[in-house]
Formats: sequence, structure tokens, C-alpha cells
Amino acid sequence: MTSPSNSKTWSHLSPDDPFFSESCSAFLEDLYQRYFLLKEGQNADYIPELAKVNPDLLAITIVTTQGKIYSIGDTSDLFTIQSIAKPLVYGMVLEDWGWEYVLNKIGVEPTGEPFNDIIDPDEIQERKYNPMVNAGAITTTSLVKGKTLEDRQQRLLAMFRGYFGRDVQVDQSIFWSRKTRDNWNRAIAYMMLSFGVIEEKIEEVLDLYFQQCSVLVNCQDLALMAATLANAGLNPITGERALNLNYAKSLMSVMYSSGLYQISGQWAYQVGLPAKSGLSGAIVGIVPHQMGIAVFSPPLGEHKKSVRGVKIFQELSQQFQLHIFDQIHIIDPQQKEKDKPFLFSSQSPSITNFLDYLYEKYLPLDEGNIYVSEPDIVEIDPNWFSICIVTTDGQFYGVGDVEQSFLIQSISKVFAYGLALEDHGRDYVLKTVDVEPTGDAYNSIIKVEENSKRPYNAMVNTGAIAITNLIKGKSPAHKLNRILKMYQQYIGHPVYVDTGAVVSEQTKGDRNWAISYLLRNFGMISGDIKETLQLYLQQCSVIIDCRDLAIMAATLANNGRNPMTGKQAIDPDYIKDLLSVMFTCGMYDFAGEWAYKVGFPAKSGVGGGILAVVPGVMGIGVFSPPLDKRGNSIRGIKVCEELSHHFRLHIFEPMSSPI
Repeated sequence: MTSPSNSKTWSHLSPDDPFFSESCSAFLEDLYQRYFLLKEGQNADYIPELAKVNPDLLAITIVTTQGKIYSIGDTSDLFTIQSIAKPLVYGMVLEDWGWEYVLNKIGVEPTGEPFNDIIDPDEIQERKYNPMVNAGAITTTSLVKGKTLEDRQQRLLAMFRGYFGRDVQVDQSIFWSRKTRDNWNRAIAYMMLSFGVIEEKIEEVLDLYFQQCSVLVNCQDLALMAATLANAGLNPITGERALNLNYAKSLMSVMYSSGLYQISGQWAYQVGLPAKSGLSGAIVGIVPHQMGIAVFSPPLGEHKKSVRGVKIFQELSQQFQLHIFDQIHIIDPQQKEKDKPFLFSSQSPSITNFLDYLYEKYLPLDEGNIYVSEPDIVEIDPNWFSICIVTTDGQFYGVGDVEQSFLIQSISKVFAYGLALEDHGRDYVLKTVDVEPTGDAYNSIIKVEENSKRPYNAMVNTGAIAITNLIKGKSPAHKLNRILKMYQQYIGHPVYVDTGAVVSEQTKGDRNWAISYLLRNFGMISGDIKETLQLYLQQCSVIIDCRDLAIMAATLANNGRNPMTGKQAIDPDYIKDLLSVMFTCGMYDFAGEWAYKVGFPAKSGVGGGILAVVPGVMGIGVFSPPLDKRGNSIRGIKVCEELSHHFRLHIFEPMSSPI
């Protein structure tokens, strides 16, 4: 059977369109027939009952936000929900306690580690875990309100009923198997108890956790659950609200950044949907505002994910362009009022007035430290502060020290990555540098030899230096000239390197020298180390201002076309790559919280700049030198948080009003 034509994509269709029904049904049948024959992977066996499940079971279900259902395979077979319960319980706890309280107890940063990793004591104290890994999930369960264990159990079952539209039961054999044998999770729970993260009766918490993982569901239940989240918490079949609309984007954010554990970055890069996997062999994915998808197939692969499930999602995303950064639709501010994004609607506060408000509000802020590349030459004023916005149709808004120059620093990594992609193609680049968030600082060297001898991603120094090593050129001068011309395409005018900053970094940047030699030691880069590092320092020492930053961001928002000059700065095919890695890794060990609170791709630099992209709408540049402990501009983060909130710019922002 051949795949349906890709002349249309689901992202452009109404579920009432006949093409939608026809292509959906045909493609699901094609997927089922092909992947039913795949005999890879093994059932999970740490719970004996899971090992006994028929490995040939395969089901695929799609439920749209209009309530239409498309299914094929063993869709009525029951299995235990396992870790897919985690985001639902997290949503319940958010409703119980509120966003701020929960975030103070449970972080949202990707760990880069397996789901059942024992969290280090230092990481526990810094909340370097999230509700999708077991340590965070058990902590989440401890926050479920109820006077007694039975009260909590009944509340959980009622919560599941809201998503699935039916009563559910706990598989007692699975529950008792975990209760009596699961010493690993018991160890995790007692570790969290010992640090005061969990304050309740630990055995009751574990009972509740094991029960939530042992709820019996089928593939259609999970697709309906995903469709409910896609529909901002409103069940599209029953019409009942399963989750407060305001928390739906919180669940999708943490599922996007952490839902598939140590391959969450790869998933975000290749599939590009909020998702969650479970050891029973199920994977759920959310196409915001459109549909929920579930696949069930018990055999698991290397990272304990359904082998068939991962491949089916990859094909669905590619065939129908479901990735959240696929097919960026450029916004026309002149379009009809009802079709305008909130930013340009008559209900929105004036952009100019709001930027003035933000500038006045945060200028007096007196926090943070300043990174000075040339301490004996350059004086940095902590009061320098500017905010700029450039829309995809070329409108400019700015306030503050808009023309104050500064060094691009690590923001350069995004654009060097794009140049390397154009030079070599994504397959080659992906074999050289991975796309996984690390949860570590931007200049960390701890994980340099892990993950199949690839740096974790191109936004941290290890990966960025490896990317610079890929840039083509006949000589070092030719390579630098190519980089400067690339910047000119994004900005619209020539740029120059601060040679004093390069010399200063060469003499005091011992950590980058160490990283470079480690990279060569592990065979991750080749050639002259000094030339590679000098080129890297040069690309980071380019002089720009805040307006330049906003234009560069707007160019990415505009599918790679500079909205001021009309020139194409990068092949549009690679925009998705850049935005994906920026969204999951661009803010280093703050990337998870950024995705959670702000919700659009961004990149920071120790020069005090933040470049942020609202796809199809605008680019944002903020410049303010004082940095937090992670190396991100303090004022910049606060400004972007407020812009996202007031103009509803979060990628997973609900489209409808609360009910």
C-alpha cells in the first residue's frame, strides 16, 4: 500500500475536510501493515506481568479536538498506564496547590538521564529533577490532596475519568508486584524524604504512586487523554473539563522538554510534539489545538521506549508536518480582527506602551554579575538596558539603549549551527553533535565523552566548538569571512570582530582550551585546535546592538528571510532545526523553566543579550549586562516572561477562553 499524497498537511486541515478522513485512515492502515511485521525490542521485564504481554499487539489511535476517532489494530486491549500517568497527576497537583508552590517543590529542567535515575543530593537541593522522572513523579504524588489515602485514591480515579470519559480500575496484580518488589523506586522515595522534599507518610505515597501507574487503559483512552490536553483540558468527547485551561500549557511544556527522558531532545528535534512514554509500550503525543495520538506496542528499545511507537510517530510527524516548528505561518497584522493573534488585536495593549512600561519597571533592578571579556579595557555599565521587537512584516519597536554595542557571545552558536547545517546537511551534523539538553552549565565539560562520542548539543560550548570545526573554508580567514557574511545576511549590514575580546579570551579562556583538547582526544573534532578555537572566539566576539539582535530573531521567525532587506539568510528547511534546539537547549540549565514559563525558542549570551523567536510573528532582542548564576540576563528573562504572558506568546497557549 502506498502512502497518501502529501499535497496537503494536517496542520492546514479542518477535521471536517474529507481529505483529512481519507488520508488519515489510509496512512494509519499503511503504518499498521508495515510495522506489525517489525520484530525488534523486548517487553519490559522488571515487572514480571509486563514481560508476559503479547509482543505482537499493536494499536494506533487518533482523536481530534472535534471528537472524531481514527483507530486501527488492538485498540481495545487493556494495559497499565505506567509513566503516562505522570503528567495527569502533575496537572492535578497544579490545580491543588498552584503553579508557584509546585514549581518551588519540583523543577522542570530536563535531566538528560534515565527515568529512574537516583538524583544526586546537590541536584535534589537545586530541584534539578522534573515531574516526568520518577524522583519528581513520586514527589508530585505526595502533593495530591486528601484527608486519607482512600480520599486520594478516589480523587485520582475521578481525575482519570475526566480524561478518559469512563471509570477506570487498578490492575491489582501489577500494583502488588510493584508494592512488594519495586525497591528501586522505594529507594528514590526515601532519598527524597531524607532531604525533606517529601513530608508525607512515605509508604502511603508509594502506594498511591504504584496505584496511579497500575491503572488499566487502552489505546483509545490515551488518545482521548492527549486530545483533551490538545483541547486545552476540555474532553472533546464528553465536553467535560478535565484540567484547568491555564495549566494545559504547563503540562505540554514539561512533556515536550522531558517526556521521553534521555531522548527528549531527539524527540523534540525529529517529532516535535509534547509526548509521554510508558514501560507498557505506549506513547502519547499531542498536536496542540488539533488532535491527540496514541500508539501501543509492548516491545521496547534501547531507551525503554516502544520501538514501533517511536517509528510510527516519526513517520506521522514527517508525513503530515506535525512538528510544532513545521510550516511556520507568517502573521499578517492587517488580517481580519477575528483571525489576528492577540498581539495585534484591538484588545492587546499597545506594543510601544508596554515596552515603555517594562523598561521603566526593570531599569531600577539591581541584581546580578557582569561578564567582562576585556576587564582592563572595557567598562560595562550595569544600567545599559534595551528592548527591541521586529515583526515579520518589518515593523520595529524599541526602547532604551537600542544602539549600545555589545558582543554577541553565545548567541552566535545558533547561527554557526545553521551555517554548518547548510555546509553538511542535518544527517552529518547530527552524527557529529547531538540535540539533547544536558541540564548542566553552558561551559560544563563533565559529559563530553558520553552519548556515543558526541557533544550533547550545539548550544553548550562543547557542541558549539565542534560545530565551528565543521564550518567550511579554504583558510581560517576564508572561514571567518563566511561567518561575517552570514551575520550580514541576518542583520542587513556589515559586522566586525572585537579583536581585543578575542585576544583576551585566548589568554584567559582555559576552560575552552580544555574542552577543545578533550574534543580532539575523543575524536569529536579534527584539524588544528588553535585555528578552531580562534574561529569560535571570533564568531562570539562580533559586535552587535539590540536592534540587530531583534532583526536576527525576526529573520528566524520569518522562515529565514530578513524582514528588513527581504533577503534569504538561511535555507528555510533548516529553520525547524534551529528553533528546536533553541527551545530545548538555548537557555542552558534554565531551558526547561524557560520553555515552561516563556514558551518560545531563545538563546542567551554572557554579553547580556537574549534573542527570542516567536515563529511567524516576531523577533525579540533584549540587552542588559547583569547576569544570573546561569549566565542569562536577569532583566532579559523578566522582560520575556512578561511579554509572553501579556501577549499570549507561549507556543502552547490555549486558543480558546476558559470555560
